[in-house]
Amino acid sequence: MYEYIQPFINYSIPNEKALYGNKVLVIAPHQDDESIGCAGTLIKYVKNGGYVEIVFCTYDTSERMKEAEKAASIIGSQKNHYMQFPIRSLYNNKKFKQNLTFVINKVSPDIIFLPFWFDKHDDHRAVSKVLIDIKQEISLNFMIYSYAVWSTLNPNCLFDISDIWELKKKAIECYKTQIATRDYVRIAQGLNQYWGEIKSPGMQYAETFFRATAKEYISLGKKIFK
Repeated sequence: MYEYIQPFINYSIPNEKALYGNKVLVIAPHQDDESIGCAGTLIKYVKNGGYVEIVFCTYDTSERMKEAEKAASIIGSQKNHYMQFPIRSLYNNKKFKQNLTFVINKVSPDIIFLPFWFDKHDDHRAVSKVLIDIKQEISLNFMIYSYAVWSTLNPNCLFDISDIWELKKKAIECYKTQIATRDYVRIAQGLNQYWGEIKSPGMQYAETFFRATAKEYISLGKKIFK
């Protein structure tokens, strides 16, 4: 696996100042992944005039739906899509492929955020895998920033989110049903603090991503899961 991703990795992870593009689509397999994985970077992007839409792939409860709406509002999402599939049902799901194809074509994003290939949840991996299956049905003229929720990743870019960490924290805290059983605020805080300090002593918080063009990301997945 390492030999496939090594060409993408820099020994000194660059600190990116901004996302470049007019429209971002965030794919969240579950309602809370967007806040844990990339809320800080999204909030900064929206504050700088960027446009964000979020697609939530699965449904849990009506209460969690309301929590997602509150979190998305803090992030600054201009439009949310709710697919309503059962949790742990995305893998090899033909209807999910059709729905995701429709959303990507409708939004026509410059950037897509999604979980990394090896994030340790079937629904998370299914999102990356489905890109291979639908590559002929969508335009691949977008960058991918893959994030981690259930596992770490080998990042090749980083965003300093020190100035808006409190807003990211508020977004995660919207999910009271989820943090009641697992402290996702502490998890995200620890990970973001770690990468901030690794990058630059004194940097308080940073989010990291594995960045690639859509074609590169799909090609990498085909090699890994051949």
